[in-house]
Amino acid sequence: MAENRVYAYCRVSKNDGTMTIENQTHAIEQWAEKNNIKISAYYKDECKGDTPIEKRSQLPVLLENLRTGDTVVVVEVFRLYRSVSGLEKIYRTIVEDKKAEFITLNEREQILCTANTNKDDIMQMSMKSLVLVMLSLFSELEKRNVSTRTKRALDERKSRGVKLGRPKIEIPEHFKEMFIKAAKGECTHTSVMRHFAMKKATYYKLAKELGLTTNKREILK
Repeated sequence: MAENRVYAYCRVSKNDGTMTIENQTHAIEQWAEKNNIKISAYYKDECKGDTPIEKRSQLPVLLENLRTGDTVVVVEVFRLYRSVSGLEKIYRTIVEDKKAEFITLNEREQILCTANTNKDDIMQMSMKSLVLVMLSLFSELEKRNVSTRTKRALDERKSRGVKLGRPKIEIPEHFKEMFIKAAKGECTHTSVMRHFAMKKATYYKLAKELGLTTNKREILK
Protein backbone atom coordinates (compact mmCIF):
# COMPACT_ATOMS: atom_id res chain seq x y z
CA MET A 1 0.00 0.00 0.00
CA ALA A 2 1.36 3.43 -0.94
CA GLU A 3 2.67 5.59 1.90
CA ASN A 4 0.64 8.65 2.79
CA ARG A 5 2.25 11.86 1.56
CA VAL A 6 2.57 15.34 3.05
CA TYR A 7 2.18 18.24 0.61
CA ALA A 8 3.04 21.85 1.36
CA TYR A 9 1.21 24.70 -0.34
CA CYS A 10 2.61 28.23 -0.49
CA ARG A 11 1.04 31.27 -2.13
CA VAL A 12 2.22 34.85 -2.37
CA SER A 13 0.93 38.01 -4.02
CA LYS A 14 2.53 41.40 -4.59
CA ASN A 15 0.74 42.86 -1.57
CA ASP A 16 1.78 40.22 0.97
CA GLY A 17 4.68 42.22 2.39
CA THR A 18 6.98 39.88 4.33
CA MET A 19 4.89 36.80 3.52
CA THR A 20 7.26 35.54 0.82
CA ILE A 21 7.45 32.07 -0.70
CA GLU A 22 10.86 31.66 0.96
CA ASN A 23 9.49 32.57 4.40
CA GLN A 24 6.61 30.13 4.05
CA THR A 25 8.88 27.35 2.84
CA HIS A 26 11.30 27.93 5.72
CA ALA A 27 8.50 27.83 8.31
CA ILE A 28 7.15 24.57 6.91
CA GLU A 29 10.63 23.03 6.75
CA GLN A 30 11.21 23.90 10.41
CA TRP A 31 7.85 22.38 11.36
CA ALA A 32 8.60 19.21 9.37
CA GLU A 33 12.05 18.83 10.94
CA LYS A 34 10.68 19.36 14.45
CA ASN A 35 8.00 16.71 13.91
CA ASN A 36 10.25 14.32 11.96
CA ILE A 37 8.04 14.60 8.88
CA LYS A 38 9.14 14.42 5.27
CA ILE A 39 7.54 16.89 2.85
CA SER A 40 6.74 14.96 -0.33
CA ALA A 41 6.36 18.06 -2.54
CA TYR A 42 5.96 21.82 -2.44
CA TYR A 43 3.30 23.54 -4.55
CA LYS A 44 3.89 27.26 -4.99
CA ASP A 45 1.62 29.89 -6.58
CA GLU A 46 2.23 33.58 -7.18
CA CYS A 47 -1.21 35.15 -7.39
CA LYS A 48 -3.80 37.14 -5.47
CA GLY A 49 -5.79 35.45 -2.74
CA ASP A 50 -9.03 35.67 -4.73
CA THR A 51 -7.57 34.11 -7.89
CA PRO A 52 -9.86 31.21 -8.93
CA ILE A 53 -8.48 27.70 -8.44
CA GLU A 54 -8.55 26.93 -12.15
CA LYS A 55 -6.42 29.99 -12.91
CA ARG A 56 -3.64 28.97 -10.53
CA SER A 57 -0.81 26.82 -11.77
CA GLN A 58 -0.10 24.67 -8.71
CA LEU A 59 -3.15 24.39 -6.43
CA PRO A 60 -5.19 22.39 -8.99
CA VAL A 61 -2.27 19.97 -9.36
CA LEU A 62 -2.05 19.53 -5.60
CA LEU A 63 -5.78 18.82 -5.29
CA GLU A 64 -5.61 16.37 -8.19
CA ASN A 65 -2.71 14.48 -6.60
CA LEU A 66 -4.33 14.23 -3.16
CA ARG A 67 -5.28 10.75 -2.00
CA THR A 68 -7.06 9.51 1.10
CA GLY A 69 -4.79 9.87 4.11
CA ASP A 70 -2.47 12.47 2.56
CA THR A 71 -1.86 15.78 4.32
CA VAL A 72 -1.84 19.41 3.16
CA VAL A 73 0.26 21.90 5.17
CA VAL A 74 0.08 25.71 4.96
CA VAL A 75 1.52 28.48 7.15
CA GLU A 76 -1.96 30.01 7.39
CA VAL A 77 -5.34 29.11 5.98
CA PHE A 78 -5.54 32.25 3.80
CA ARG A 79 -2.74 30.88 1.63
CA LEU A 80 -5.49 28.70 0.17
CA TYR A 81 -8.00 31.47 -0.53
CA ARG A 82 -9.24 34.80 0.83
CA SER A 83 -13.00 34.85 0.37
CA VAL A 84 -15.45 32.87 2.50
CA SER A 85 -16.93 30.81 -0.33
CA GLY A 86 -13.62 30.03 -2.01
CA LEU A 87 -11.87 29.13 1.24
CA GLU A 88 -14.64 26.83 2.40
CA LYS A 89 -14.78 25.13 -1.00
CA ILE A 90 -11.06 24.29 -1.02
CA TYR A 91 -11.10 23.24 2.64
CA ARG A 92 -14.04 20.89 2.06
CA THR A 93 -12.38 19.51 -1.09
CA ILE A 94 -9.29 18.60 0.93
CA VAL A 95 -10.99 17.29 4.04
CA GLU A 96 -14.30 15.85 2.83
CA ASP A 97 -13.95 15.02 -0.86
CA LYS A 98 -10.32 13.88 -0.83
CA LYS A 99 -10.48 12.68 2.80
CA ALA A 100 -7.03 14.13 3.40
CA GLU A 101 -5.68 15.81 6.51
CA PHE A 102 -5.22 19.57 6.82
CA ILE A 103 -2.64 21.39 8.95
CA THR A 104 -2.16 25.13 9.42
CA LEU A 105 0.88 26.36 11.33
CA ASN A 106 -0.91 29.49 12.51
CA GLU A 107 -1.58 29.08 16.24
CA ARG A 108 -4.88 30.96 16.03
CA GLU A 109 -6.17 28.53 13.39
CA GLN A 110 -5.41 25.23 15.13
CA ILE A 111 -9.09 24.37 15.40
CA LEU A 112 -9.03 23.93 11.60
CA CYS A 113 -6.43 21.16 11.77
CA THR A 114 -8.04 17.78 11.23
CA ALA A 115 -5.71 15.45 13.14
CA ASN A 116 -7.77 13.20 15.45
CA THR A 117 -10.95 14.61 13.94
CA ASN A 118 -13.86 12.44 12.88
CA LYS A 119 -14.72 13.84 9.46
CA ASP A 120 -18.11 12.14 9.61
CA ASP A 121 -18.98 14.08 12.76
CA ILE A 122 -21.37 16.75 11.50
CA MET A 123 -20.98 18.90 14.61
CA GLN A 124 -17.17 18.98 14.40
CA MET A 125 -17.13 19.78 10.70
CA SER A 126 -19.85 22.41 11.07
CA MET A 127 -17.80 24.08 13.80
CA LYS A 128 -14.74 24.18 11.52
CA SER A 129 -16.83 25.66 8.70
CA LEU A 130 -18.14 28.32 11.08
CA VAL A 131 -14.58 29.20 12.14
CA LEU A 132 -13.58 29.49 8.48
CA VAL A 133 -16.40 31.93 7.86
CA MET A 134 -15.51 34.03 10.92
CA LEU A 135 -11.81 34.14 10.03
CA SER A 136 -12.62 35.21 6.46
CA LEU A 137 -14.99 37.93 7.64
CA PHE A 138 -12.44 39.32 10.10
CA SER A 139 -9.78 39.23 7.41
CA GLU A 140 -11.99 41.12 4.95
CA LEU A 141 -12.93 43.65 7.63
CA GLU A 142 -9.29 44.30 8.49
CA LYS A 143 -8.44 44.63 4.81
CA ARG A 144 -11.13 47.28 4.37
CA ASN A 145 -10.01 49.07 7.54
CA VAL A 146 -6.43 49.22 6.27
CA SER A 147 -7.66 50.57 2.93
CA THR A 148 -9.76 53.22 4.70
CA ARG A 149 -6.88 54.26 6.96
CA THR A 150 -4.52 54.48 3.99
CA LYS A 151 -6.98 56.64 2.03
CA ARG A 152 -7.48 58.95 5.00
CA ALA A 153 -3.73 59.31 5.46
CA LEU A 154 -3.25 60.15 1.77
CA ASP A 155 -6.10 62.66 1.81
CA GLU A 156 -4.63 64.29 4.91
CA ARG A 157 -1.21 64.57 3.27
CA LYS A 158 -2.78 66.06 0.14
CA SER A 159 -4.62 68.64 2.24
CA ARG A 160 -1.27 69.71 3.71
CA GLY A 161 0.17 70.13 0.22
CA VAL A 162 2.40 67.09 0.39
CA LYS A 163 3.15 65.76 -3.08
CA LEU A 164 2.41 62.06 -3.44
CA GLY A 165 3.95 59.46 -5.69
CA ARG A 166 7.48 59.19 -6.96
CA PRO A 167 9.35 62.44 -7.51
CA LYS A 168 9.55 63.47 -11.13
CA ILE A 169 12.87 62.68 -12.74
CA GLU A 170 14.68 65.77 -13.91
CA ILE A 171 15.86 65.72 -17.51
CA PRO A 172 19.62 66.25 -17.70
CA GLU A 173 21.00 69.04 -19.87
CA HIS A 174 21.70 67.99 -23.47
CA PHE A 175 19.78 64.72 -22.95
CA LYS A 176 17.57 65.27 -26.00
CA GLU A 177 20.50 66.16 -28.26
CA MET A 178 22.51 63.10 -27.25
CA PHE A 179 19.51 60.78 -27.58
CA ILE A 180 18.94 62.09 -31.13
CA LYS A 181 22.58 61.40 -31.99
CA ALA A 182 22.21 57.84 -30.71
CA ALA A 183 18.99 57.42 -32.68
CA LYS A 184 20.82 58.52 -35.83
CA GLY A 185 23.61 56.05 -35.18
CA GLU A 186 26.25 58.68 -34.41
CA CYS A 187 26.84 57.00 -31.05
CA THR A 188 25.25 54.20 -29.03
CA HIS A 189 22.40 54.49 -26.58
CA THR A 190 24.51 52.52 -24.11
CA SER A 191 27.22 55.17 -24.19
CA VAL A 192 24.62 57.90 -23.60
CA MET A 193 23.18 55.99 -20.63
CA ARG A 194 26.68 55.62 -19.24
CA HIS A 195 27.34 59.33 -19.76
CA PHE A 196 24.31 60.29 -17.69
CA ALA A 197 24.80 57.39 -15.21
CA MET A 198 21.26 56.37 -16.05
CA LYS A 199 19.51 52.99 -15.99
CA LYS A 200 17.99 51.69 -19.21
CA ALA A 201 14.39 51.93 -17.95
CA THR A 202 14.87 55.55 -16.82
CA TYR A 203 16.63 56.44 -20.05
CA TYR A 204 13.81 55.30 -22.32
CA LYS A 205 11.15 56.63 -19.95
CA LEU A 206 12.60 60.13 -20.27
CA ALA A 207 12.87 59.72 -24.02
CA LYS A 208 9.22 58.73 -24.18
CA GLU A 209 8.21 61.78 -22.12
CA LEU A 210 10.04 63.95 -24.64
CA GLY A 211 8.35 62.20 -27.55
CA LEU A 212 11.60 60.65 -28.78
CA THR A 213 11.82 57.27 -30.43
CA THR A 214 14.57 55.14 -31.86
CA ASN A 215 12.48 52.41 -33.50
CA LYS A 216 12.55 54.05 -36.95
CA ARG A 217 15.35 56.42 -36.14
CA GLU A 218 13.07 59.40 -36.33
CA ILE A 219 12.10 62.07 -33.83
CA LEU A 220 8.41 62.59 -33.10
CA LYS A 221 8.88 66.10 -31.84
